[in-house]
Amino acid sequence: MTAFEKTFDSAALEYDKSRPTYRKEIYEDILQYEPINSDSNVLEIGVGTGKASRPILDTQCHFIGLEPGEQLAGLARNRYQAYENFSLFPQTLQDFVSSELFDLIYAATAFHWIPEDYGYNRVFNLLKPGGAFARFAYHAGSDQGRRALTDEIQELYRKYMHPESRPAEFSNADAQKLAERALAYGFVDVKHTLYHTAKDFTADEYMALLRTYPDHMKIETSDRKKLFEGIHFAINKHGGIMTVYYAMDLELARKPD
Repeated sequence: MTAFEKTFDSAALEYDKSRPTYRKEIYEDILQYEPINSDSNVLEIGVGTGKASRPILDTQCHFIGLEPGEQLAGLARNRYQAYENFSLFPQTLQDFVSSELFDLIYAATAFHWIPEDYGYNRVFNLLKPGGAFARFAYHAGSDQGRRALTDEIQELYRKYMHPESRPAEFSNADAQKLAERALAYGFVDVKHTLYHTAKDFTADEYMALLRTYPDHMKIETSDRKKLFEGIHFAINKHGGIMTVYYAMDLELARKPD
């Protein structure tokens, strides 16, 4: 397990509570692209705590999930213990060995941790002819209704994380570019969609969210303490609530028949 994966696993409860729920339209679009039923084999890469598993499990498919984090996997097993079609392996995609092929393989805010060449090629080889690959993720954006709060927080990031520039919002063009990467690995019929949602956080809740971000936990301890304390103070100073605006992107691709 990488250091980043260990960060997620050590904050499993905070991860499960703090991270956003995926829009239901994502699953509707996946299942329209690749209908799944009780005869289908599905593989989820990077199950985490199972935040993206239930809508797929509810199709009654034969579901296999991969999750190397012990704490994350424990929460997922507890969440889906009543599902007879749920199987979870404490492995990465790189360690996974399978004698069967899959109708659908998907990854929710997980595929970017896998080297691109390996990831796409491995997924292609694990799919049945005509099978589908779905990757989706969320991208946090700044509070659009509290400009003073956003500016104050960005100043804290410039001081303690030293970004080269203010992060750009994830766009439809970004999703299209990501979808088209699959073409280089033999996939066809690529599609992409961008969705939006928002979630409110109190200052304490936002601190819990930040503790699930590996790049934040890599900051030198004293700087991280100052950054977190500064953000916590700023949120309370500006009303006690921060709204995170999320862009959620879905990319679909198919293995040729």
